[in-house]
Amino acid sequence: MTTVAFFDLDYTLLNASSGLLYIREALRQRRVPWWVVSHTFLNYQLKRLDFGQAHGRLITHIGRHGPSETAQFFSEWIPRRLLPRLTAAGQAKINWHRSQGHRVVILSASIEEIVKPVAEHLGLGQDYLCTRLAVENGRYTGALAGPLCYGPGKVYWAEQWALKNNLTFPPPLSYFYTDSSSDLPLLEMVAHPVPVNPSRKLAKIAAARGWTVERFY
Repeated sequence: MTTVAFFDLDYTLLNASSGLLYIREALRQRRVPWWVVSHTFLNYQLKRLDFGQAHGRLITHIGRHGPSETAQFFSEWIPRRLLPRLTAAGQAKINWHRSQGHRVVILSASIEEIVKPVAEHLGLGQDYLCTRLAVENGRYTGALAGPLCYGPGKVYWAEQWALKNNLTFPPPLSYFYTDSSSDLPLLEMVAHPVPVNPSRKLAKIAAARGWTVERFY
């Protein structure tokens, strides 16, 4: 029977938000105007846009000429700025699971342009699930390709991954490491829910339910 360990990315395997880091870099390189970021963030705060839609709007500025342009941006930025943000404890936990023969999967609301290179760096290959941006005729449309990989969306993508790999869902022997209470839908489904560096709300839930909390630094 296959044991599966799902890992969130932001504030779990990373000690920061990958989305915020890449927007800061885009601003630094003047690939996107301040007013566009501010307007997008305001609409996100007002719940006129969700996380994925906000990414979809911004990526059309960062990659004006399509995925090939963003590929160059991320290939230069990720090794220099993002990979050093991976925590030693998080990588050690992944290595432990792999040494036990477990399947390790990154499960993140962040976009594929960020998550895929991190998964490859960690030796996970195609075992990653994330938010995907729609592309038509070689250009980003500003929409999503499939559901946002956030909250209940993580359950959807985890189930699709299990079906693709001929596994029962939820896997009877499963872990989920995450910092956010938004991930409660999947935390409640796995055999071993593991809050990592939990938000205040998730810490309260963990204490009430007797879940063991871990710290990745």
